[in-house]
Amino acid sequence: MSNVRVLTMLAVLLAVLADLAPAHAAPANPAAFQALAQGHPGCAGITRETPQTPECDAVLAAQPYPDVTPIPFDLGVIAGQDFIYFDADEVPLYDGPDGEQIDTLTAGRSTYVNVLQTDGDWAEIRPGRWASLENAIFAEPSTFTGVTINHMEMPFAWAIYNFCTALTPGGPRDCQQSGRFRRYDLMNIYATVTVGEWDWHLVGPKQWTVQTNLSIVHPTPPAVYNWRWIGVSTYEQNLVAYQTDVPVMATLVSTGDMDEERWHTDPGVYKVELFWEVGPMEGAAGSDAFYALDQVPYHMYFNWREALHGVYWHDNFGYYWSHGCVNLTVSDAKWLWDNWVIMGTRVYVYDEKPG
Repeated sequence: MSNVRVLTMLAVLLAVLADLAPAHAAPANPAAFQALAQGHPGCAGITRETPQTPECDAVLAAQPYPDVTPIPFDLGVIAGQDFIYFDADEVPLYDGPDGEQIDTLTAGRSTYVNVLQTDGDWAEIRPGRWASLENAIFAEPSTFTGVTINHMEMPFAWAIYNFCTALTPGGPRDCQQSGRFRRYDLMNIYATVTVGEWDWHLVGPKQWTVQTNLSIVHPTPPAVYNWRWIGVSTYEQNLVAYQTDVPVMATLVSTGDMDEERWHTDPGVYKVELFWEVGPMEGAAGSDAFYALDQVPYHMYFNWREALHGVYWHDNFGYYWSHGCVNLTVSDAKWLWDNWVIMGTRVYVYDEKPG
């Protein structure tokens, strides 16, 4: 794949020199958000007063699930490796299991180290430096993966919480008669009805849920650029890879904490400008927010300190969680690395609620 990446980058460079590089249009007028499909055309007759129609019932029966294919679970460059953090601020390091202390590791919940080898209750975490596993917690990389999109006539969404649906828009939860979804379940959005200040979405037969339970992917892009590009919605906490105006792949992400200005994922249009297949990340030195992470996979930097990259240390996709980067599962980051992102790929970060 490295050879393919090199050849692809050379092809793009030659295109630039020939003035044929993938050009881009300006982002679509923000008013374009107003034209987003809020459901399937066959469910256009759905309202709060008419929450069910024969035409929409037919759509529900014919298309019970989004026409997508899950991305395979694949840890890629970190497959077979273990990572740990320590439930302690400082960890003594020894010259061997039960050996002499020779160093100290500044640890904490945001410091993950790569395990080189283990011996009983001991782990070598740096060459010649061993730590007791007494206060160690092993990372469990998320098994969630995004999807490639085969065909899309209406929005679809992931559940970001476990929730019960309602029989009518704005109605009470009814786990027995209506149903329930679990976190990361995928569903079509057949129709949308606004109740007060919230959108309620029809996600199955007599199954309505409020927008706050979902991360939604719309068939209409937030902007249009030529060739391959990526849209990152900090509002929905999802990412979509587009071929011009066609959504090709989508997944949940975790972007920067929008309540902390220094950790924002900055809105704007950028180009991927640096790759790093695997390597350390650290930042916020000297503060309570300090982090140090070994062997972070698939760095794709697009805005100075901000990058698309895989994470093995959390499973909080669909929520703000990063220090500004766009966190993906390792599987999804690998898919982008292998199939989509090259030098100069545009990344459009936006925070508007569609419509």
